[in-house]
Amino acid sequence: APPAASPNPPTSPSPQVGTGALPALREVVAKVSPAVVGVDVNSTALDFFLRPIEQHSAGSGVIIRADGYVVTNDHVITGADSIQVSLADNRVVEAQVVGRDARSDLAVLKLEATDLPYLAFAPRDSVDVGDWVVAFGNALGLEGGPTVTVGIVSALGRTVRTSSGTTLADLIQTDAAINPGNSGGPLVNLKGELVGINTTILA
Repeated sequence: APPAASPNPPTSPSPQVGTGALPALREVVAKVSPAVVGVDVNSTALDFFLRPIEQHSAGSGVIIRADGYVVTNDHVITGADSIQVSLADNRVVEAQVVGRDARSDLAVLKLEATDLPYLAFAPRDSVDVGDWVVAFGNALGLEGGPTVTVGIVSALGRTVRTSSGTTLADLIQTDAAINPGNSGGPLVNLKGELVGINTTILA
């Protein structure tokens, strides 16, 4: 007769996938949100009859120094006659452009303000494919604070040609949802450190 089966046969160990838990983001959001700003731009264009017409557009930005330096996208402030930055404490402050680079689609603004909440930069070599990241920004220009979306780093070193014809290189690709109005907002790691600036959407 065949041997009787063991009442408790050995089982193969369960595969381990990461920690088995999704990241808790509440603390990251609380840390990052005060440093996220809205960037409102007024500019002038010409209509069909060459008459000047005022235009308004909006984007996002992030404070990187307590003495009022803000990073946003160059395309957000292109052609601006005036720029106003909306802070998390509901103040609205005039901003001056102190640096810009169309090749990387980055611009630096200066606010006349002090003691502002700001984000530190993550070490460059700390970002890798598969890392969790969180995107912040004033998506769709909605009121009530920044929109928060989560995803992973999908790829590094991407090169993209934008609809304006500009070629952007060395980009971080993420599957976190980026919506109109998110441009210029921060992409952060789970420590709340700045790893990138939301720049473009490819659908």
